[in-house]
Amino acid sequence: MLAGELGEKYGTHHEYYNLRTPADAIKLLCLNYPRLQKDLMTAHQNGVGYKLIQSGAAMGYDELHLPFGSRPMMLVPVISGSGGDNAKNILFGVGLVAAAIVFAPAGLGFAGLGAGLTAGTFTLGAGASAILGSIGTGLVFNGVANMISPQPEMPKLGNRRMDATNFRGPGPQGVTRGASGQQSYAYTGPANTVGNGSTIPVVYGRAMVGGHMLAVTVEATDVSDPIATAIKAPGPETILINGEQVDHNFNDESGIETKVIDKSARDGINTSKANKRKVVDANIGFGPGLNNSLTEGQKEKISEIDVRGTKDDVFDVIFEVKQGLFGHSGAPGASTKIDGFIQYRIEVIHSKSGGSNPIVASAENSIQGYLETTQNYFYGQRLKWTKVESGKKLRLKITIMEVDTDAQTQFRVHAFGYNLLD
Repeated sequence: MLAGELGEKYGTHHEYYNLRTPADAIKLLCLNYPRLQKDLMTAHQNGVGYKLIQSGAAMGYDELHLPFGSRPMMLVPVISGSGGDNAKNILFGVGLVAAAIVFAPAGLGFAGLGAGLTAGTFTLGAGASAILGSIGTGLVFNGVANMISPQPEMPKLGNRRMDATNFRGPGPQGVTRGASGQQSYAYTGPANTVGNGSTIPVVYGRAMVGGHMLAVTVEATDVSDPIATAIKAPGPETILINGEQVDHNFNDESGIETKVIDKSARDGINTSKANKRKVVDANIGFGPGLNNSLTEGQKEKISEIDVRGTKDDVFDVIFEVKQGLFGHSGAPGASTKIDGFIQYRIEVIHSKSGGSNPIVASAENSIQGYLETTQNYFYGQRLKWTKVESGKKLRLKITIMEVDTDAQTQFRVHAFGYNLLD
């Protein structure tokens, strides 16, 4: 059975007898409908993949040469890009053709597939088919899911660093993204969506969608704010690190050891070359008045510390968020303030001579909340790293991944090094 556009063009029902495998069914369809073969081989260029379903279960490439079941099989076009585990069962049309015709059991020929190279029919011998199968199958099939829906990856740590921090936080939570109106999440799957400024989708054809809220009134304000200029009272208690509240004691509920720091404790940190700690120059950071803008993609390689003679495997970083943090519901300048957020990546780099500078610890985090322009926030995070060689240095690198703040926010590292947070 062919669903969607395939069924409209080539018929929904096709009955064959004595099929041995699902690949045989695909092959017969391609032989009977040469234009279907062409459509399958070019569908990925238009962002279309396929699900091959029998008995309610979607098949993978490794199942295409298993015995054919007794129940009907359906080929369903799927718009690619949903990501996650669902992408594992989305197949490229070119992969289906390859499995059915090119990588069929040794000795079988194929018709028309090489039309771009030579016209007519081209047949592989048993030896050539075996070689092509062993080399080409992995190249075609192993990368299919990533080609359909590539997922971002954290920087990979070098060899012998399995105990080092390599963490990705969940990103900002709550209504921040939807309410800001800066991004559209209308096509992330069948889910209910709420938020001023979000996109109203127009769907052509048949699609599985969730409810899309067109209008809603929610009043959640502080009693001291009767005209609803903000959805909550501002202050440090609104701050979430990786979606979790933190306090003055170390906890890893946020996925990485994090704690709040008082200004007095921050100013009292003892730093010197001997104790492997360093305070960063006041003009280094991201935001107005600092050497980098607080925008996506900005990077700062902060100065090094010498690791010679150290036995500890911890690396502490103290961050400052100054001059407020907030967004606006809808467009900047709107009356109601909501949480702002900063998503950033920490990388600890083992700086060595000769140009080899491996990453020995990495963490991707988010901080979100509502601070007014007169309010600041200080916190520390602890990473673990694994030593590579003695007599070398560690360098700290911060990368801004994503930002949503309408305040004149400054985001910077105050200090970093060993046991700053004990």
